[in-house]
Amino acid sequence: MTAFNENEKQKDLKIELLVIFAVLISLGFPGNFTEIYGDRVGVLMEYAAFLIEIAAMLLSSGKSWLDIHIVNLDRKYAALYLFMAVIFAESMAVTGYPSLQIITCARLVVTLLFAIWLQEQFRFERLIELVGLAQMVFVIFVLFFMLRYPGEAFESGSTYIDALRGLYPTKNSFATELVFGILVMAFLVYEKRKRWERYFIWTFFLTVQFVLLLMCQATGALFCLILVFSLFFVLSDRRVPIGWIYIAGNIIFLFTALTMMPAFEWFFEAIGKDATLTGRIPLWNQIIVVMLAHNTFTGFGYGMFWRDPKAVALIHAGFDENTFLGTMTTGAHNMLLEFWLNSGLIGITAFFAALLYSMRNIQTIAHEKYIFFSMIMGYLMINGFTERCLGGNYDYKMLVLFLVMACCCRDSAETDRVSGMTDGDKDTGEN
Repeated sequence: MTAFNENEKQKDLKIELLVIFAVLISLGFPGNFTEIYGDRVGVLMEYAAFLIEIAAMLLSSGKSWLDIHIVNLDRKYAALYLFMAVIFAESMAVTGYPSLQIITCARLVVTLLFAIWLQEQFRFERLIELVGLAQMVFVIFVLFFMLRYPGEAFESGSTYIDALRGLYPTKNSFATELVFGILVMAFLVYEKRKRWERYFIWTFFLTVQFVLLLMCQATGALFCLILVFSLFFVLSDRRVPIGWIYIAGNIIFLFTALTMMPAFEWFFEAIGKDATLTGRIPLWNQIIVVMLAHNTFTGFGYGMFWRDPKAVALIHAGFDENTFLGTMTTGAHNMLLEFWLNSGLIGITAFFAALLYSMRNIQTIAHEKYIFFSMIMGYLMINGFTERCLGGNYDYKMLVLFLVMACCCRDSAETDRVSGMTDGDKDTGEN
């Protein structure tokens, strides 16, 4: 029995190490290390993470070869499977690059399955700890990269003078990742303090990440962090419909930005600010024009719009070819519009429906889960206002979104089951 328990512990440790590695890749590693060691390193890591996610699910799926499986066809996750089926089907139907599209969709499917498996495999507290450990490793690599290759770690190569970009191509994308890491670490410190557990190591890395965030000189990311922490204090003692707030927030922001910002351009110019949100509003207007004329309902295939030269040319046609917007290929910088480009109105509807259904019983989930989910959805909402968000197929934003939705699906199903049993008992008593 002792040998059996020891083998199980070793197996669990191996699985946790695989999970940490997979999450580390989703956080952006190796990132700018590829500028030193070549793009092959990045490709190798991406495929390794893909295979490791599958391996981790297989290793824990059963005690014999006959028990091995990846897909958990539990009815409680039906909304997630339906959403993925819609994205996969419409993407394959409209894409002009079927080979590349099927690889992209397959990677997205595995990310979803991995997220479902993670919250089934681990206790909630342990799962967040594993994400935090992966973030620790990521920060250590960032610090090493800063010391070993300082010219690559800072924009324009001005060491410790210009903004820090770490392992990311821009300061804003790196700062966005740090905000996510800070939120995870802050939640762990908050929970461990409540349970009188040790939290020094988490506090240390929380502080390091905050210093790195300041070095990024990214006002938007810092503003996002402040807003999310404000939401934490507001929502810590009350329950609100997170899914509805996420959807309404995205729609209201985009509508307001496109209608109110231009009307008050004179005011922003008077105070020395850019009323176009650094060129985003003209880009958003052009995207809307393009999408109303082309593939309105289906999009151009998940993750494919900015990889399709013909599609991108439709955006560039609205600007002078000598301007930045006339040549840029760096995304819509808005979650709703990015999703519209990739998946159309059908995809957006499927996503919103899956989100609302999974969070139908958000009022009854455990308090610590509600707090964490509120912070994450607030982060994704605010970040999605003006940055690329939910357009990847294996990055940390998609992974954590699927984690939140999967956790809510499981807890909502449990609430429905208990509610059904209670109603059944009442009926029996009345009879």
